[in-house]
Formats: sequence, C-alpha cells, structure tokens
Amino acid sequence: MVLISAQEISIRAVTEKDAELLLRNPLSYANTYNLHLPNNWPYHNLSAHLPLYHDLLQKERHNEGYGPWIISAEGNIVGDISIQSPPNKKGEIWIGYYICPGERLKGFATKAIKQLCNWALSQHKIKTIYAECIHTNKPSIHALRRAGFVWYDCYQDIEIYKLREDEK
Repeated sequence: MVLISAQEISIRAVTEKDAELLLRNPLSYANTYNLHLPNNWPYHNLSAHLPLYHDLLQKERHNEGYGPWIISAEGNIVGDISIQSPPNKKGEIWIGYYICPGERLKGFATKAIKQLCNWALSQHKIKTIYAECIHTNKPSIHALRRAGFVWYDCYQDIEIYKLREDEK
C-alpha cells in the first residue's frame, strides 16, 4: 500500500483489497481507514474505473499505484485522483481527478496533483504526465498550473496540460 501524507492531505493508492471493498461496500472501505464517507461516493469516474483497475491488479500486482488514489483530509474523503494506466513505452501517463462538491476551492486538487506527480516521477519509468480539462473549468486549470503543469494542446473544448520530469 502506498500512502503519501503532506500539506494537510493524504493520498492512498487503492490496493486490490481496497478495490474489492469499494466495489462491494464503500462504507467498509471508509471504516477500514477511519474516514468519513461523502454522500453518493464513489462518484461516476471512480466507479467506472474500479472494475478495470481491480482486474489489472489481479493479473499484475506490480501495477499498484497506476490507478485510483483516494484523497483525504482531516478524516474525510475529499476526492480521488487517478493515473489512468501504467506508463507507455515513452514513459507517459495521464492523470484525472475529482474533488467532492463541498470540498472544492480549498486547494485539495493542487496538493493531490503535486503529491501524485512527485510519486509518479520517482518511479523512474515516467517522464511526462498529461492531464486534460474542459476549457471553462478555470479552477481545474489553476490547480494544474499551480502544480507545475504547462499548456500543451487543445482539442475542441478540452485543454491538455503536461508536466515533464525535466521541467519539474
């Protein structure tokens, strides 16, 4: 299990056992780590990603960390952040994140992005990290920029940002 705590928040990599708990009974997961569970959690993106990640870990346990992480602060689950898949041959990954509605604009996204990217870049396989968001989501754009990402490209209404190991 990988747990990173700094700057008032913790991010915890979802293990195979955690994924099983989250798929069966999210409250059991929260109780295991003494965390308060927000209403209607896990949200759509995490719920969609969990079965795929669980299957990946069953086949290749060394991929732990290359999937969802749970963001918590002061005993509350405040969101999730994910590495979408293991790195490709160029050492590239994509991340995504979601902060619970009542926890937004408190700096949790920026802190979680920094923590996850520091961990990812320490894995020696990863050279570039990408993230995307809708161009109208100014808080998300600011979180990426504060975490060191720079604008890279756009596609329709989606902006793509990147963070390179040598630019960190």
